[in-house]
Parts: sequence; structure tokens; C-alpha cells
Amino acid sequence: MSRPWRWVVVVGGTGLVFLIAFRLGLWDPFGWLPEKESDRVSAAAGFGGAMAAVAALVGGWWAGGNGGGDANSVRQNARASGTSQITQDGGLTTPGRVDQQARADGDARVQQRGGGGEPGEQP
Repeated sequence: MSRPWRWVVVVGGTGLVFLIAFRLGLWDPFGWLPEKESDRVSAAAGFGGAMAAVAALVGGWWAGGNGGGDANSVRQNARASGTSQITQDGGLTTPGRVDQQARADGDARVQQRGGGGEPGEQP
């Protein structure tokens, strides 16, 4: 699912969680809420708002790529010296972001590929 659609799901889900929690708060099967109607609505709205905030936080974590980072990113670092060889491959699927860094000294060789093909295939 693309990131914009994830945010659509989060916003819609948060609104749905608020409505369900608000209705549950008004239902009050145990008789714990105040008798006055305006106080009952205020308490139910507070409960609905708290549950919607939790849903928005969890949904924001999910829609933002698990902590704000890109879920499809690749980051690789390597260093070679002498006659060694570095081969960095971003994987078989095309990632959202590729960050490859390699340092070679002497007769070392570096080969980098961003991803989206068969292993060992040249771009």
C-alpha cells in the first residue's frame, strides 16, 4: 500500500475509533458516568478523544514507515584495502532510497548496484 493511502486509512480509522469510543462512552452499562446529559457527553468525548489519540499515534507510526524512516531503504557501508573487492547490491526489489558508501585503497575494487534485478547483474 502506498504511503498516501496509508495516511487515508489512518485518518479514516482514527475518526472511526473516535465514534466507536464516543458511543461506548455514552452507553455506560455500569452507570459510572454523571446523571447530567452534558456531563455524560463531555466524559464520553474525552474518552473518545483519548482512544482516537492512541489510534492516531499507532497509525502514524505505521503510515510513516515504522518510525518515520523509509521502510524500503537500503544503507550499506564498506571499506577495502590491498587487493580486496567490494560488491554492494541493493537487493532484488527496487528500494525507495539507496545509500551506498565504499572506500577502497591500493588495488581494491568497488562495484555498486542500486537494486531491481538479478544478483550479479550489471545495471
